[in-house]
Amino acid sequence: MKCESLIGKIALVTGASKGIGKAIAHLFAEKGAKVYALSRGIQEVPFPENIIPTPCDITNGNQVSSSIEQIVKETGTIDFLINNAGVGHFAPVHQLEEAQWDEMINVNLKGAFLCTKYVVPHLLAKGSGHIINISSVAGIEGFPRGTGYSASKFGLMGFTDSLMKELKPHGIKVSVICPGSVQTYFGDTDPKDYALLPEDVAYMAYQMAAAPEHVIMNQVVMRPKVK
Repeated sequence: MKCESLIGKIALVTGASKGIGKAIAHLFAEKGAKVYALSRGIQEVPFPENIIPTPCDITNGNQVSSSIEQIVKETGTIDFLINNAGVGHFAPVHQLEEAQWDEMINVNLKGAFLCTKYVVPHLLAKGSGHIINISSVAGIEGFPRGTGYSASKFGLMGFTDSLMKELKPHGIKVSVICPGSVQTYFGDTDPKDYALLPEDVAYMAYQMAAAPEHVIMNQVVMRPKVK
């Protein structure tokens, strides 16, 4: 079974300044794609020449629309959108600040919606493309102190499932990855030594992107192997 090549493909990766997003951007570029790395602080991060830092606040519809239109103007197309950007605040529900709740919903869910909203017309126009959302095990299992984060990720799972059914008839793939613990200092917590590496999640995103054209790897749950 032959894998598809990423050579010459155009990929957008959100939250690409660090962690999983940065690992995905580097791996896709290594495999031949031209990667637009979207993040608010992206200009401060060094990248190889086939990764283009693209400053963008994905919670701002005007910025997202302008960034995507500029990318299409430069490249003529988009092949992959990886909605990776995410934030986490963890506390008992009565101690969770309203601003923390709003930030998680805005970045984790609204950001994925806005990027998808403005990319999809370009995918529909050519009848192909692939959207890969990075959710979490917290999107399929709740946990104490994670009410806001799980709410945003459960929402992303519903968004993904509906989107897959909406776009499949048009030749567009939609996938989601649900990682468990990852060594990224996410949520200002120290990573567990047994946790997944960002590169592990990036590898799965690449496997999804490189799957044969007739195959949709719809949902993958990744957990670290713990003794």
